[in-house]
Amino acid sequence: MSRALVAVLPCLAALVVAGAAWQHRPRPRRPLPRPALRGAPTPTAPAPGWTVFVARLAGIEAEPRAGRVGALAMTGALVALVVVPALAPVPLVVALGGLRWSARQRRRAEAEAWRDALPDAVDLFAVALGGGVTVPVALPIVASRAPPPVGPALAEAHRRTSHGEPLADSLGRVADAASATRPLVAVLVAAHHDGVPVADAMARLAADERAARRRAVEARARRVPVRMLFPLVLCTLPAFVLITVVPPVLAAFGDLRP
Repeated sequence: MSRALVAVLPCLAALVVAGAAWQHRPRPRRPLPRPALRGAPTPTAPAPGWTVFVARLAGIEAEPRAGRVGALAMTGALVALVVVPALAPVPLVVALGGLRWSARQRRRAEAEAWRDALPDAVDLFAVALGGGVTVPVALPIVASRAPPPVGPALAEAHRRTSHGEPLADSLGRVADAASATRPLVAVLVAAHHDGVPVADAMARLAADERAARRRAVEARARRVPVRMLFPLVLCTLPAFVLITVVPPVLAAFGDLRP
């Protein structure tokens, strides 16, 4: 039985690796259409079918690491199916759960980056518009000084506007990328189309964004003790048991000896 198992396992692993390599093999790509606007991001080629399948199972967007993680999980499942059949689903469940958790953490980090950078951009717009410049003139100025990811998004909106796209549509793409920017986009579009003074509105919006960033920082600070509780208990509890519980137990067993 052991000899057969040793002979079967390398064959299964080789089959899985060969299948993953076949899915990610170099394929001739058709020339992608050129972007309509110079400076716009070039469209990416579609992901391989195996990557899309694993990403759909995990409920995330298709990305290269989804295919690699899926191939490794399938290899582990096949090995477990031969060694311990009851544990065969474990690698798949762990891989899909890890991909979903990683995607959720990445989306949360991106949202926090937008929220942290937005107050500075609002302050820059308030200074620029308060100085008497228009929104199209203030847009590249703020884009060059605002921290990422707000600055690059505004720079892309300025490029699209300079190539003829309406300002409302260019800024609407920024609002679609991050919902936190919708109040700012609404004020900028109103100032551009209606010509209403927005100095007071920008000042209030900047104060609101700074207060929201302060609340977010305080919320993250309140979560730190909770996150530290598990590693603290995990590291200190074994030492506490060894020092306070094990010696009396050993002494009691020693006293029970005849």
